[in-house]
Amino acid sequence: MIAALTFENAVERYEGRRIRGARFTRRSSLPVSAACVVASGVRETLCAQLGARVNVRLLEPVVPDPAAWELITADAMMFRVRAPLSDAALILRRDDALGLVGAVFGERPEKSRPLSPIEDEVLARVLRSLAATLSPVCGAPEKLSIDRTTERTGFVTYFELLLDGAIEVRIGVALTRDPQPAGHMCLRIEDLLDVELELTAEFATGDMEAAELLLLQPNTTLRMKTKVGAPAVLKLAGRIVARGECGALGGQSAFAVADGPKGGSL
Repeated sequence: MIAALTFENAVERYEGRRIRGARFTRRSSLPVSAACVVASGVRETLCAQLGARVNVRLLEPVVPDPAAWELITADAMMFRVRAPLSDAALILRRDDALGLVGAVFGERPEKSRPLSPIEDEVLARVLRSLAATLSPVCGAPEKLSIDRTTERTGFVTYFELLLDGAIEVRIGVALTRDPQPAGHMCLRIEDLLDVELELTAEFATGDMEAAELLLLQPNTTLRMKTKVGAPAVLKLAGRIVARGECGALGGQSAFAVADGPKGGSL
């Protein structure tokens, strides 16, 4: 997780100005793009199983405080998925679990009631298929394992999937670890030694207005304002990398470096 600077919703007035209080809050480092991949996988999986269109809306990943976790898990059914990067839990409230099972049987239960043993087994099978969509956020396990759990602690990041269409269900996803940014290989100076660069030698400069530039014709004489004997400069991508003198060497144009990384001729 990361500490993010946020501003209070409440506004105070001070000397004619509107001021919001600032504070640091905990924010999940789980990329929204990864959660979107999970949401897409859940949608495709349920569409295939139900034979009907399912829409999924993603709520942004958050880091709930202990009080929020109590509300999230209160009277909810939790199924733990064990994976290499982070364990996860699929969280369904009782009515959502009943709605998910009802959709499998082509029904929409109107009253809240406990699941029957058969419905309980169907729910476990559906969630086992959904657990396979969690690999973008917790890693792809060699062997998928999902078990019902009553453990309510140890989770850090949380996001929700709101389903509608053929089914109206809310599914929560909790992770035991907030993903850390992956390290990447970096370039060393030695890796760039064989890269060829194009340098520009500049030994006289001048300036003109835009209107004069538009009137330029072949054989026009341009006035250079550089003083006689002034040093030339060597530029790389518009930046000066050395100063020296322009001339000729062995029948070719040359630049003698007088002030730069190293002395010599180019």
